[in-house]
Amino acid sequence: MTFDIAAVLLILAVSLVLFITEKLRMDVVALLVLSALAVGEFVSLEGALSGFSNPAVVTVWSMFILSAGLSATGVADIIGKQVLKMAGTNESRMIIVIMMTGGILSAFMNNIGVAALMLPVVMDIARRTETSPSRLLMPMAYGTLLGGLTTMVGTPPNLVAAQALEQAGHEPFSLFTFTPIGLPALVLGSLFVAFIGKHILPKEMPEGFQLPTDDVGDAFRFSHDLDQYRFRLKLSKDSPLDGQELSQSGLGVILGLGVQSVDRDGQSIIGVDGEFVLASGDVLAVQGRVEDFRDFIQWQAFEMASGSEIVELLSLNRLVLLSATIKEGAEIEGLTVAEADFGRRYRGHIITIRRDGKISRGPFADYVLRAGDSIQIEMKKESMEYVTGSTDFATVTVISEESIDQIYRESDSLLELKIPAESHLVGLTIAESGIGDALHMRIIGIGRKSGSIFFPDAEEKFEVGDKLLVHGGRKAIKLMQGLQSLELLESERGKGLSAIPNEGYTEITLSPQSSLVGNTLRELDFRNRYGLTVLSIWRRGKSYGSHLRNFRLKFGDAMLLSGPYEKLEELSSDRDFLVLSRAAYEASEKVSPVRAALSATIMLAVVITVLLGWLPIAIAAIAGSTLMIITKCLDIEEAYRAIEWKSVFLIACMIPLGAAMKDTGAAAWLAEGVATVARPFGMWGIIIGLYLMTALATTIVPTAALVLIMAHIGMDAAAALDMPPQMVVMAVAMAASASFTSPISHPANVLVMGPGGYRFIDYVKMGLLLALVVMVTVLPLIAWKYG
Repeated sequence: MTFDIAAVLLILAVSLVLFITEKLRMDVVALLVLSALAVGEFVSLEGALSGFSNPAVVTVWSMFILSAGLSATGVADIIGKQVLKMAGTNESRMIIVIMMTGGILSAFMNNIGVAALMLPVVMDIARRTETSPSRLLMPMAYGTLLGGLTTMVGTPPNLVAAQALEQAGHEPFSLFTFTPIGLPALVLGSLFVAFIGKHILPKEMPEGFQLPTDDVGDAFRFSHDLDQYRFRLKLSKDSPLDGQELSQSGLGVILGLGVQSVDRDGQSIIGVDGEFVLASGDVLAVQGRVEDFRDFIQWQAFEMASGSEIVELLSLNRLVLLSATIKEGAEIEGLTVAEADFGRRYRGHIITIRRDGKISRGPFADYVLRAGDSIQIEMKKESMEYVTGSTDFATVTVISEESIDQIYRESDSLLELKIPAESHLVGLTIAESGIGDALHMRIIGIGRKSGSIFFPDAEEKFEVGDKLLVHGGRKAIKLMQGLQSLELLESERGKGLSAIPNEGYTEITLSPQSSLVGNTLRELDFRNRYGLTVLSIWRRGKSYGSHLRNFRLKFGDAMLLSGPYEKLEELSSDRDFLVLSRAAYEASEKVSPVRAALSATIMLAVVITVLLGWLPIAIAAIAGSTLMIITKCLDIEEAYRAIEWKSVFLIACMIPLGAAMKDTGAAAWLAEGVATVARPFGMWGIIIGLYLMTALATTIVPTAALVLIMAHIGMDAAAALDMPPQMVVMAVAMAASASFTSPISHPANVLVMGPGGYRFIDYVKMGLLLALVVMVTVLPLIAWKYG
């Protein structure tokens, strides 16, 4: 083994580890691979950048645009709905029709795009036929994957495999080379799932899935069980909340309650926002967990000190007050307190900031620090060195007792806050709870049996039995008293959805291209951003109706929204969402027959020109995408958004790795090992071995990158055994595209996991058997075609 081979194999190994561990995004890993190859001079400058002009890469992004054009003009939806009308009510027949429809569309469209288009339609079929969606959604996803096996443009791994052959100087695959092998796999796979595999699919309805009814929830796919989250609260006479804006009341942040309407003087006020001013006597129709309200009633706050007494109590706990002035050129200059991570950096807590003779008392998270700012900091004595030893401050002094009154006002209090053991806060971080901001308090310490924590980090989690030491003003105590004075109207619990003029309800799920995954509703400012209220989130068979502001959105979540009809209709054109509710989905259809026919003609023209050999597929795809934009089947911004840039960069950056493996001899070195092991078993040993290795690796390695690696190994192994290179490359491509065995193998699998109520093991049981069926189908056909 030469140094170059060892170095390239090391780069390969590190990239595989990063792909598996997901420490970095897959496109970032690919960029690192390209950089390492270029810096190490394992490829030339032209070779390092060749992937971005590679015909396979160009074809991939062009096909994303063509697929989006068919989707935007409603072609795929029209075909899907017309064909699915033939599904009938027999379960096996429905499965066959759904899988074959998804497969045929996926032959020329992006797999995940087809799955996203068919999801609402299949959900409608499930409701209409009173069939559990778990019986139909996984077959739908698998149908789109099987359809990708049937043409060269059906899935990126097929394009990559074809290009790898051409670059190696072998006869490449054409558009329909895959069809004689992939089409039987689609048909037999569909029959297997319809008649045998269906016995493995979950039989029970996903918890909460709702069959057709005649009430207001008729359009809902899932029983969000809203009644258990609906109750009413009344502001008592002379309530401390009288005159408070709703956003400042703490109802949302502390209690996790959403106010749907307010009854005042015999009138119902609908659609209140954060600036709505509360008044004594108001009856609030709220949504949330009544248990959390009862929990908060039990909170106990004891005033331990006030005003100048605070420092005396703090000194007993070895706490000290410092005054530090930020110097010119400090690292934290120009940053907000949050960006500077002030508490973690200096192990202290800001009490006040003086600037130009004025004193600010917070909140400080968004306060921009400047040179000359005088910051008063609470901290433990043993942590003083974090401030005194820092180069960020021009001067640091200990605040004398004479100056305490300027720091702690008489209206300030130091409280011990006892939280019940069964509180919903247990397990949440301080940042997630939001109680500091909501109650206008600073959490100075947490008392625990295992030891007290002073100035806890925002990521510190509350535990059972915690006692909080908090610093706040009389306003904080008044706010607590106000919330605890609210009267629960037990007789009006569980009010159902009421009809509101010009407002409606709909269900949505996150689309595969959604940019919202991983964000909370609070971070997204969802209500103001979309003009809609999230009433409930349905996740993995369970409905959640309180503290939704802290939910991190995941693929598969079904959200029930309420709001004005025009806002609900806007969701149908938002790329972040898929609308699941039947009424809203059908109302959103704005199919232009002319443009639908035009986009279908453009796609047909691309296929014909490639089939007749008039144009290379990359050029035909570019021309077709351009025509989609010129004819306004979609605009240029929609075209850019349609491209899955992560996939494009992944393939473009990994192509040089394949070239480096070939040029340095690394691929030949690995292939020799494979050939040595497989030689006693002949041709079948090679193709079965490579097929199984690739199929297993799809659960942890991006498929396009996997094909680039395995194709070069396979071609060299084939050469060692005098086999046609097309045989092994086809086997690799088929194995890589048959990603059935886990929800993370392909985005289409993730998309249906939540709505179908599937568990990880459901994919393993069905996926392994279907993968075996596909392997037994395609390998003899590959051997027959090339043997």
